[in-house]
Amino acid sequence: MKRFNSVAAFLLIVAILFTPGAAFAANAPAINAPGAIVMDYDTGQVLYEKNADTPRSAASMTKIMTAYIILDALRTGEATWDTVIPISVNARTQSPWDKTDFAETERLGDLFEPFLVRSNNQMGIAIAEYFGGGSEAQFAERMNEKARLLGIDAYYTEANGLAPNRVTPRAQALLTRAIISDYPEILNTTSKHQTKYKNEIYRSTNQFYRKFRHFKGINGFKTGTASYSGQCLSVTYTNKGRHLISVVMGSRGQDQRYHDTMALLNYAMSCYATSPWAKDVPSRANHEGINTAAFRGLKSFQGREAMNRGEFTLLMDLALRLPMTEADGGFSDVPADAYYAKAVAAARHAGLIDGYEDGRFRPERLISREEMAKILFVAMKYDDASHNLPFKDANAIGPVFRPAVASLTARGILHGKGDNLFDPKGTASREEATQMMLNLKNQLN
Repeated sequence: MKRFNSVAAFLLIVAILFTPGAAFAANAPAINAPGAIVMDYDTGQVLYEKNADTPRSAASMTKIMTAYIILDALRTGEATWDTVIPISVNARTQSPWDKTDFAETERLGDLFEPFLVRSNNQMGIAIAEYFGGGSEAQFAERMNEKARLLGIDAYYTEANGLAPNRVTPRAQALLTRAIISDYPEILNTTSKHQTKYKNEIYRSTNQFYRKFRHFKGINGFKTGTASYSGQCLSVTYTNKGRHLISVVMGSRGQDQRYHDTMALLNYAMSCYATSPWAKDVPSRANHEGINTAAFRGLKSFQGREAMNRGEFTLLMDLALRLPMTEADGGFSDVPADAYYAKAVAAARHAGLIDGYEDGRFRPERLISREEMAKILFVAMKYDDASHNLPFKDANAIGPVFRPAVASLTARGILHGKGDNLFDPKGTASREEATQMMLNLKNQLN
């Protein structure tokens, strides 16, 4: 944000005055998988990762990229659900596990669901040959080009995961997030417990729909198993207004990927809970009318959730009682129906925010502690020469942020977290920012 007036600067002081004391640290989940990640679908925030950038083989999770190519082809008009797919001898014989009763040709719309739900490799080969101009290797090039366009670390050699490929857990999570964003209807397929092909029932390979159905909230996504990959599983999960993507790769042992996934998702949900020190914050926020969680449609306060710029603006407006009547704030990236749209418009009309040079506000971006320090430092026109930083992790503070952090710390405006750490890349949580706004309101009353 390129300009804040003095009122906004004061509010930023409040937002970054973190409550002293040790920060909450949930026990990391004990999982078997050597590679894993949990991501918030809505914000992209990573809540847990383990070797998330180490390439592994994705096995049949590969089919998600194949599905992406198919859905792209449908969107561009390259194909329709009625497109006729020839079934080659190669498609009939290459997969040792599938014995599908094909006709000479099949309709694409009849193959898509069994391909994903039952993970039918023969169907994947036939589809890849069609969209690869008769060559599955050529189709793999389309997959790799899509990976490059998405900016993910993945390399494919074929359409199903029948051979080793190279995909990181982070890439698999980002791929899942991207395909849902572009084609939300994919969840209608990946959430199916079973589907039908001709006269045969194809049951999903995802045991969350049967053996582990007691674990509520899973609504997709894809399994993968091979000797060279171990057990792999990507899932989408919804609970208490939160939408998560979990990926485990390389689990070993019977059903271990499901136990790993449950541990990851339980841990991730704990990251949204409210810390013991802030136990009275939700009720006080409700009383003062500044509970921004309610605007998110969340069923609980979920205080540890990191705060984005849009929600922070909403919190400011609620604390200042600004009239929020219009959603047009003049920013190209603030949707009119976003929960923070009217707040952003009100803040801009009041002269509190001015956005970036490119006309965007970046409402979903999470604000780091060092970024907020720099914004406040510039807004208050401080010009301190001292760069004294008392924190053990001072070297992790970016050079352009160091004067701001040092100045605000010396003034008692900015505090470290616990154990003399500053956590410069950490973001303000809902409970921290709300607590500070409650302190502000107490001072003003």
